Amino acid sequence: MKGVHVAVRGPLAAYASDAARSRGRLYAEAPSPTRSEFQRDRDRIIHCTAFRRLAHKTQVFVPLDGDHFRTRLTHTIEVGQIARALARALRVDEDLAEAVALAHDLGHTPFGHAGEGALEACMAPYGGFDHNAQALRVVTLLERRYARYDGLDLTWETLEGIVKHNGPLLPAARDEHPFPHPEERAKLASRRTRESAESEAHGSSSFETPPSISGLPEIDIQIRKSGKPDLRAAPQDEEPAAGVAGIRPLSRYIAAFNAIFPLDLSTFASVEAQAAAQADDIAYIGHDIDDGLRAELFSLDDIARTPFIAGVLAHVRDEYPGLERARVIHELVRRVITAFVEDSIGESLRRLARVSPASADEARRAGEALVRLSPPMAEAERDIKAFLFANMYRHEKVMGVWERARDAISRLFPAFFENPELMPAEWAAQAVALEDADRAVVVADYIAGMTDRYALNEVKRVFGGEAAGRP
Repeated sequence: MKGVHVAVRGPLAAYASDAARSRGRLYAEAPSPTRSEFQRDRDRIIHCTAFRRLAHKTQVFVPLDGDHFRTRLTHTIEVGQIARALARALRVDEDLAEAVALAHDLGHTPFGHAGEGALEACMAPYGGFDHNAQALRVVTLLERRYARYDGLDLTWETLEGIVKHNGPLLPAARDEHPFPHPEERAKLASRRTRESAESEAHGSSSFETPPSISGLPEIDIQIRKSGKPDLRAAPQDEEPAAGVAGIRPLSRYIAAFNAIFPLDLSTFASVEAQAAAQADDIAYIGHDIDDGLRAELFSLDDIARTPFIAGVLAHVRDEYPGLERARVIHELVRRVITAFVEDSIGESLRRLARVSPASADEARRAGEALVRLSPPMAEAERDIKAFLFANMYRHEKVMGVWERARDAISRLFPAFFENPELMPAEWAAQAVALEDADRAVVVADYIAGMTDRYALNEVKRVFGGEAAGRP
């Protein structure tokens, strides 16, 4: 159709990440003859245990029975779909954008934000809890599937996206380490991969002995001696306003992993990872409007108090007078998502044209996020988030359920911390002989990995009483 732009797959832009020139993996592996490195990452994430558990983890706790409200898994799938759409329009690697999108919530606790808040409070004396750092722990340590290593052995680019998709974690002056420049590390990783492939072809293996990151005790000691826990970083769930805005302590595990496999924490992530982060915001705005309306936590007229929604809703009603409520809701949500996606594409292309990065690394070093909404749509997004915060996340029905969810985790954590033998044998064996801070991390790993249902059953097992279908 004349005048209509169709986002077809074409040559990648100069600023796209190149799977054939990935900076490599922590453990060198021979390349796949059928899949790119980022496709392999995507597939490993989809097949991991933590990904499957997302099906039984709350997204936003809606206090109604029903099978059609979003879970962490359906949210994640929606994020992946939008991330691919953005990546294709921006001419960057869709597989990398999807991999980051699919992994971005692997570190979330049961019971949504209520559960995370409860676990953060429990972990406050022991270094805190951060779901992005927990996602890194999942894909580098806690998934134990492969013969040669713990974790999924994802590429540098996917790990970077998991950790930094919301922006840099360190000011540039503080991101110093005795490791080669990224280009040199890429050459080294490429050479090791070639050597591994040649060795496999000759029936032998030249894989180096994998570095030990289980617990990272010696790295933790180095970090404490160097004072790195005092480094400051941007809030994980907030958008940096300019470079590094707002500050928070750098996660101990991210700092430890960065000492072994530097992730360039002072730069922005790739354009693909930024697309995944933008997709996350767009997805949850759309589906939270949908779930909130279907749960009757607020009405169409209520949400129409936000100017942007009022305009979209007016168009739907003008085009389809007398349309049944369920179809009105769907039309509203699909148009909201489309408007945000198309605006993000337009604004991001303008930013990329202005900065004109000649490589993926130049895009990382641009000093600003390149995948963004235009100022008017960013204001509309803030209005919608404010409405949802007041009318959905703080709705009395939701808050009542969240309080009971918090209570479940707030009871389980001290019980397992004081008596590690209450955990399954493999977890108890890790925790029982550890000092307090390290024991707390093991308990947090165990609880963060639970589904909602499993957590409720653990409350019943440990404390007795009836197990509820919902807390």
